[in-house]
Amino acid sequence: MMGNIKEIRQLYNLTQEEFAQALGITRELVNKMEKGKCGVSKATRILIRNFQEARKSEDISHMPVSEVQIFGTPSSKVRQPYFRQRQSGRVSRRNTEVPLVGIKAQAGYIRGFEQTDYLDTLEQYSLPPGVNPTGAVWSYFEVDGDSMEPTFFAGDLVLASMVPHEDWPDVKDFSVYVILTASQLMLKRVFRKNADEWVLLSDNEEAYPQAILPVSEVKQVWTFRRHIRSKLPQKDFKVTA
Repeated sequence: MMGNIKEIRQLYNLTQEEFAQALGITRELVNKMEKGKCGVSKATRILIRNFQEARKSEDISHMPVSEVQIFGTPSSKVRQPYFRQRQSGRVSRRNTEVPLVGIKAQAGYIRGFEQTDYLDTLEQYSLPPGVNPTGAVWSYFEVDGDSMEPTFFAGDLVLASMVPHEDWPDVKDFSVYVILTASQLMLKRVFRKNADEWVLLSDNEEAYPQAILPVSEVKQVWTFRRHIRSKLPQKDFKVTA
């Protein structure tokens, strides 16, 4: 499996750094996977498949089947490259269950977000109706703290899709994102101050001032897609009937 990942990278004539940027992961992780020093997480597998889909316009039909089969040993019955199989509908449907990064799991996620063994221990839940599982990497995140009140409360769940590294310059100002750094996993609104710095904004502005985040410190970016409340907002009523 590790050798196949290296073959895919070389097939497109990419350096480890270029391949990592295309997938939205670090060069160090690519290097470790190619050397067999770490496994390939489910999220990384999807990223690689998406990368192949995006590059399917390139003529790779002349390449041996083994060079476009990333995961597992190709069957002797396979005669088409991976992309052609997808187009003909012969590849099985992806699992629609995605991981939940709960409050208690956040510290572990910060340390082990690139480790296959850790990611596979996270609880898995189905995507809600109307969400297409293909073409993106999905995850649930449990809201912690009160920095995003009254929009998000502690215990709420956020469904988010991963933003590939090359799309970070297209982050939309004032939209909600899950941001991972080496020390924090945060739910914030983002304003792109410049190419190198983002401003993080909380909806609870009185208690949480704006903060500058160097883009170089960002490990992952997830864009908000769905919100599952843990409780309904309270409203005061005056009965007059």
